[in-house]
Amino acid sequence: MKRLLLALGCALTLATAAEAAPFGKADADHDGAVTFAEAKTVMPQLTQVSFNKFAKNGVVTKSGWPALSNFYDLMYRQR
Repeated sequence: MKRLLLALGCALTLATAAEAAPFGKADADHDGAVTFAEAKTVMPQLTQVSFNKFAKNGVVTKSGWPALSNFYDLMYRQR
């Protein structure tokens, strides 16, 4: 059981680290927040409705980016 939890923790850490680069590409003005327009540059199929589920005050911050990115991967990239 401990090995499973360790493997899961490592996988989540790697997934989070892997998402840091796209956030940096999407955050064009480097203000630490990504608008819908910025997100569309790295997630072309993203809809406003989907973006809004993860946005707070109209933006997604770096801490919220992995959730949006994982959602996008599940909905669009694996098809």
